[in-house]
Amino acid sequence: MTVARCRPGGSGKATARAFADPAADCTAGAEVEPRSNGEEMALHLGIARAQDPTRNRPRLVADTVAGLPEERGDFDWDACSGVLSEDHDVLMLFDGSFDGIEDAESDVHQVLGMINLAPLDWFTAFSPDRARHPDRGFRQP
Repeated sequence: MTVARCRPGGSGKATARAFADPAADCTAGAEVEPRSNGEEMALHLGIARAQDPTRNRPRLVADTVAGLPEERGDFDWDACSGVLSEDHDVLMLFDGSFDGIEDAESDVHQVLGMINLAPLDWFTAFSPDRARHPDRGFRQP
């Protein structure tokens, strides 16, 4: 089941914003800092998508970046993930050994200080002072 199907009303827009808001931050030259688990998951998915060609089409990637200066951190996807997210709590939702971790009453959830892991809470800001303006509109391609 997708997250969009778990959320009543407006979930498609919330999901779209979870992808669009960090992209808009990047485009504007602002620091990309996820403000909800939805945005954090969007960034993890984006990193995974960027990583795929380096595994599946390495020659294409090599041809694409030919002539660009090499950096020590090129293609360091773990570092990219670490820089773009506070933690990896949201990824624990996809590990069967952590089944039930989204339940705020679970021991692991409480001990680790996790927040907003239940699908209905994915698009709730980590804290009110980090919330995005609700009337910000949508990014236009």
